[in-house]
Amino acid sequence: MQNREESLRRIWKALRAGNKFFIAGHLNPDGDSLGCTLAVTSLLERLGKTVYAYAAPAIGNDLKFLPGLEKIHVGVLPEHPDFDTVILLECSDRQRGGDLESVLTRAKTLVNIDHHLVSDAYGDVNHIDSVASSTAEIIFQLFEESEDEHCLPTPDEATCLYTGLVTDTGRFVHSNTTAEALRVGSALVALGADVNQINQVIYFTKSYIELKLLGRALEKMEMRFDNKYSQIILTRRDFEAFGATPAQTQGIVSQPTMIPGVEVSALIKEEPDKVSVNLRSRGGVDVSRIAQTFGGGGHARASGFKVTGKTVDEVADALAEVVHHVVKSIG
Repeated sequence: MQNREESLRRIWKALRAGNKFFIAGHLNPDGDSLGCTLAVTSLLERLGKTVYAYAAPAIGNDLKFLPGLEKIHVGVLPEHPDFDTVILLECSDRQRGGDLESVLTRAKTLVNIDHHLVSDAYGDVNHIDSVASSTAEIIFQLFEESEDEHCLPTPDEATCLYTGLVTDTGRFVHSNTTAEALRVGSALVALGADVNQINQVIYFTKSYIELKLLGRALEKMEMRFDNKYSQIILTRRDFEAFGATPAQTQGIVSQPTMIPGVEVSALIKEEPDKVSVNLRSRGGVDVSRIAQTFGGGGHARASGFKVTGKTVDEVADALAEVVHHVVKSIG
């Protein structure tokens, strides 16, 4: 990536030059993707811009407390996409936000802001910082680069960005918790981020169905390869037993990493049209490389992928073969 300050100034130039903006994060937005979408939407509106904020296909219940959520068009693209500037957040390629070609092909300027290790420079303006803990960290740096105190995050914007920061760092536990991440977190709290609400909603609130599903998942947990690999398979029958959906599995994949000796944890979910896999690492294995083998990606400690046209058992077997090769090299 080019000089950070220079790159952020290029983004500011695009923000000031544009008038009609389309902004989106990746499909199935997490706290970082959605929080940044809302914060940038709010900033642009304060600058007097017209903004169409988009997310697809749905927003998890744990993120519906975020201020400004009513501005998001969920799964609904504009009928007449005539935006001069498109901003994609945390999209490692131009398809990561969904089928947006009707919007992308008409825009004059495409701004790409991402922090993934593997990311395409597909924008007219690209800011890809794999050292950053989160896209929220980058967006806060963007606010700072404005050199205008009126452009510092409002309390609502700070809440959105802090949500992105805290979810991507796992409450400042993951290895991406750097001094800069902690500085940004402290600054956002000082600016009014509602830390108590964020913690209560995201980390200390679970529905009865979610807890029952967690119990089923832990019952089905298998330990393999000298207990270095934990595998949980949830089938459609498991979801149907509790009236649950695959979206209600938040946090399950991280549970087995509490077990000493576990290097990789996988949650394999059978969905109506695909098999989706979440991966977590205790730190000794870069699970993004495992995910890339199956066309996915993410971060060293948290990644995932989706497979169509194969059964859940076929995906589980193929994944186990790759994981086995990786963990046996650890010793």
